[in-house]
Order: sequence, then C-alpha cells, then structure tokens
Amino acid sequence: MIGAIKATKEKQTSRSDSELILRKFFTILLLLVLIVIISTLGIMFIEKWTFLEALWHVIITISTVGYGEIKPLSPAGRIFTMILIIVSFTFFAYGAFTVASMIMEGELKRFFIIKRMEKLAMKLKNHTIVCGLGRTGQAAIKELWKEKVPFVVIEKDESRIEEAKEKYPNLIYILGDATEDETLIKAGIKSAANMIVATANDADNLFITLSAKNLNPNLRIVTRANREENVIKLKRAGATEVIMPNVIGGLRMASLAIRPSVVSFLDIVTHHGEIDLRLEEVKVPKGSPFHGKLLKDLEIPKKTGVIVIGVRREDGSFILNPTSTTMILEGDSLIIIGTREQAEKLKRLVKGEEIDD
Repeated sequence: MIGAIKATKEKQTSRSDSELILRKFFTILLLLVLIVIISTLGIMFIEKWTFLEALWHVIITISTVGYGEIKPLSPAGRIFTMILIIVSFTFFAYGAFTVASMIMEGELKRFFIIKRMEKLAMKLKNHTIVCGLGRTGQAAIKELWKEKVPFVVIEKDESRIEEAKEKYPNLIYILGDATEDETLIKAGIKSAANMIVATANDADNLFITLSAKNLNPNLRIVTRANREENVIKLKRAGATEVIMPNVIGGLRMASLAIRPSVVSFLDIVTHHGEIDLRLEEVKVPKGSPFHGKLLKDLEIPKKTGVIVIGVRREDGSFILNPTSTTMILEGDSLIIIGTREQAEKLKRLVKGEEIDD
C-alpha cells in the first residue's frame, strides 16, 4: 500500500514543465473568455442592448481604448461597468504577473527547449533510446557518443539532464517518465532501432520494456536487471538482452585477479585502452559481392587488415573462429578485430564499393 502511494506521488511530481506552462496559459485564456462572455450577457440583460453592442462595449472597456459610451448607460449599467473595469484590471495584473514570473524563473525558455527537443527526437530514424541517466545509463551514452550513434535520452531528473548536457553538447533528451507511453512516443520510439533500459528499478524496467515492445515490436531492447529472478520476466516482456551490472562487475574483478593479460586485451578491443583496436560487427547486405564466397577468396585481412573471428548467421547461430572454407551469405554479420579505419574499409568493401589500397 505504501509503495503504491509512493509510486502515485512520483507520477504526480514527474509532470513535465511544459504541461504546467500550458495549463497556466489556458487558465489565463479561459478567465479572459469568461469575463467577456459574462460581462456581455450582463450588459445585454441590464441595458437591453443587442449582443454586438454589448460585446463592443465590453471589449473597449476592458481594453481601455477610451472610445466612450456607445449609448447612454443606466445607473445599474454604470455600476456594472465599474465592476467590470476593476475585475478586468485585476485579471490583467494577474496575467502580467504570471507571464513575468515564468520569464524570470526561466519556465518559458525551458518550455521552448523541451518542445525543440521533442521535435528533434521525432526527426530521428533508426536511433537508440536510453532510459535512465544513472551510472549505467551514463556509461551507455558515453559509448554511443564515442561511436557517433544517434540517440535520445529519457530522464525525469532534470539535474541529471543538466549534468549530461555539460559533457555532451547538442544532447537530445526528453524530460519525463519512461514508463509512460506518451514519453516514449515523444522520444521517437516508433522509428527507433534500439533501446537501452537502464533505470535502477527492475519493476520500472519491466514496465518500460512491455510498453516499448507494444509500441514497436521490431525494437531491439537491452535491459538492466538487478535481481537474477527478474531476468526471465524481462525476457518474457520482450527484452532482447538482459544485463546484470553487478554480475558483470564481479566477473571482471575475478578475471583481473586470475587472467590480467586477457582482460587488458579485452580492454583494448572494447575501447578502454589507448590503442585504436576494436571489436566490430559488419553486416553483409543483400546484393553484396561477398554472398556465396569463401573467406579465403575474399582476402579480407589482405585488403582491409581486419581479422574475422566470428560469423553470425541470419538465424542467430554463430560460427566461432571461422576457417578459410567458411562461406559468407547475405544477412551474415562478420565479427572482426581491427582499427576504426580498417573496419570502415570492410564496411565499404562489403557493399561493393571501391577502397584505397
């Protein structure tokens, strides 16, 4: 029960600034319309004027243009008009104070920035959405930024957004709750290719995964899990891969203790070392000149300098340490080790483009 109440409060406090600003503007507009309508009806009733005459009288009165009376007013009409002047003056003072407060507090600027972010996110195609900017999420966007992969961040804590903006200029983000479908849609989920769900709460990760898979069935989702028993639940919800940071950290610590040289090599090929050497995946597209040829005939190491250490077939099966007689097919993914420049050469070569020797 307490958990449900806490979750409800979090939903209420996570309401976006843009919604609050729109509500303030709509409140001001609604008050203005009500004042005009009620005042017009009041003048029509008191003075027996037509609707157009009463409306004109109300408009010139609250706008203070000073045209004077269009017809002589009765004592009751003058009293009503004086009340109208006081009410309209109070309303305009309230409206001016509200707008000035929003400008001084930066709410209007924040509103337009949020809208701009939403437009930028909706324009992206085949991008990656990162949900949560904790330590795991920050590590994820650091790698995406380094690889120049387009991505959108979803985070409800504005302080974390501001911290990330200092590190990553032109960061595209959505300030909101990733468990809400509306927030995912603003992040362009329907045109996204990947999603990284990295919040610290397994229940939120499960809910986000379910919602995301429902909005985009073809989305590849990599989800964080804190408890081992939740791994199966997340996969059933639609997660493509489930990562447990604590388990990975423990395995790395053990490996550093017993196999330090292997870990050092892995650091190099996973971008943690100073040498520009990386593990890369290169897709063999349809119509590729690689289709139906043996590895030895392609001469990949000779032409590009990369080493092919694995082949993933289109059905998901792997061929580890492929031999020279392994046949390459359309839809295969070549797992390689090489520098960035070498990997780019192979990507051009697999498309049938010419490369420099």
